[in-house]
Amino acid sequence: MGQGEAETKSSESTRRAGRGVLSITGSKLYFIVAGYAVQLLLPRLLGSPEAFGLFSAAMSFVSIVNNVLIAATIQVVSKRVSENVERGPQALRQALELQLLVGVVLGGLLAVSADPLARSVMLDPQLAPLFRLSAVVVVSYALYAALIGALNGRQDFVRQAAFDASYTTLRTTGMLGAALLGFGAVGAFAGFSLAAVGVLLVALFFVGTGKAGERMPWRAWLSFMAPLWLYQLCVNLILQVDVTLLKRSVAELAIASGSTAAPAAELASRYVGFYRAAQTFAFVPYQLILSVAFVIFPMISEAVSLGDEAATRRYIQGAMRFSLLVLMALAAPIAGASAGVMRIVYPGDYLAGSQALALLSAGMVCFALFVIASTIMSGAGRPGLSAAVALVAVGLVVGCNLGFVHYVGVGEHTLLAAAAGTSVGTVFALMAMGTAVYLRFRAFIAPATVARVLVAAAAAFAAAHALEAGSKLTSIVALAGGGVVYLIALFAVRELGKTELQAVLRVVRRK
Repeated sequence: MGQGEAETKSSESTRRAGRGVLSITGSKLYFIVAGYAVQLLLPRLLGSPEAFGLFSAAMSFVSIVNNVLIAATIQVVSKRVSENVERGPQALRQALELQLLVGVVLGGLLAVSADPLARSVMLDPQLAPLFRLSAVVVVSYALYAALIGALNGRQDFVRQAAFDASYTTLRTTGMLGAALLGFGAVGAFAGFSLAAVGVLLVALFFVGTGKAGERMPWRAWLSFMAPLWLYQLCVNLILQVDVTLLKRSVAELAIASGSTAAPAAELASRYVGFYRAAQTFAFVPYQLILSVAFVIFPMISEAVSLGDEAATRRYIQGAMRFSLLVLMALAAPIAGASAGVMRIVYPGDYLAGSQALALLSAGMVCFALFVIASTIMSGAGRPGLSAAVALVAVGLVVGCNLGFVHYVGVGEHTLLAAAAGTSVGTVFALMAMGTAVYLRFRAFIAPATVARVLVAAAAAFAAAHALEAGSKLTSIVALAGGGVVYLIALFAVRELGKTELQAVLRVVRRK
């Protein structure tokens, strides 16, 4: 390959990556906005923190299963398709057969075990009908993920983003519509289930079911998928298990203090409602930057398979620096004005979650960077390492959550203790996976960049905290002011400079 041809290919890859980031980021932004609609309106439509906590406890538990199916399957199918696009239809057919089996087994187990799961594990029998409805979602997600994985492997990011946006619309409309009609948490879950079935049928129509032909040995398929399943299970436990642990721990502590089962379950749901409200905002930076992981995976996979170490290092350095800059731009103002953020959209009772929000915002930055670093290692064919680090992190999250919450008891520091337990695990995960990526590729985030971004983030935090003065208007001003201060500080410490400014100006002029 000549130099001119190589440069042309590199330029095409860069443009494709740019379009992919923009498309999927756009769908993720829409997902975040729609998620806000659900998380902000449901507490009012359902009528109380306890009802919202019940919904949140069920959603967090089931999301662990659903997200594992979605993320792991997308990556596996994407890798198989990107390695040989001509055999992509055969890979898709094989993936759908496997996912149908997996979905039916997992969904069936969830439906059958709904009652004992609700009563014995979560200490709240009201969760049982919500778990049974979720079984439909599990089966639908298993198949839908294979279809989206095929699109990702073809680097058809625009169509992938369109399906994501369509599903977000169906899901949001179904849950809010049912709650608005007075069907409560059970109705919201029914709307969730119908949306999952609907988007699956549409995706099957447009993407197809692949075709029969030469197959990869099941052992080779499963040897790559199994560690990804484990990794994704661990990642989603890190992200969601604190809600489940909080629900059970508060109920246990209340019963130990002399409460009966029903009031204890109600109190636990109340705390979960407050904590879930804090999570809603703490997750925003992670959800927004997740588009980088979707784009970087097939690119790293392709570069490694071609032996292009220079391109791999370039992708890693660019993706990690970009992610850190964006994550801190969002997390620092949110953490600084955490009380104001809660005040903007929730009733006054929900201010109880503001301290947890401030700490979780920092923890989720570490978590997001860990996920991107793990995606890099998985794309390079090392999903087992990602799974091992994530497994240790889960142990830390579970142990610290249980230990911290039981240590402080039920009171004003309960939610902060849960957030601290989760953050310990995410910090460890980032440090371990960052070290692994650097040792393999000699590329990660430059220490000087980390130092400069932390300085800018500290300035943004301080500015947002100072501007937040106890009203919705000042809270909005605090968030905006923190973002402006962060941007100015980045230029002041020379992390951003003339090159970035000229790139922005070129985009503006084109518009």
